[in-house]
Amino acid sequence: MAPILPPGPVPQAARVVLRRVNRRAPAFISNLVKSRLIGHQVEVGQKIVVFQVAFTVPAGLVEVTSATVIEFID
Repeated sequence: MAPILPPGPVPQAARVVLRRVNRRAPAFISNLVKSRLIGHQVEVGQKIVVFQVAFTVPAGLVEVTSATVIEFID
C-alpha cells in the first residue's frame, strides 16, 4: 500500500469511508486516525493504523481537509 502522501495538486475529498481491519482495536483509535488524515492524500485500499480506505468521493487519490466527512464502517 502507498503511504499517506503530503498535500499536493489533487482534488479535495468530500467524503472518505474507512473500514476497520482489526476488530479488536479500541474505539478511541478513530479520533487518532481522523487527526492523521487531515492535510494528507489517501486512496482506496490504503491502510491507516487499523483502518483501510473503503472508498472516497471523488474516486481516486484525494486530499483530506477539515471539511471532508470521514466515516467509519465495520
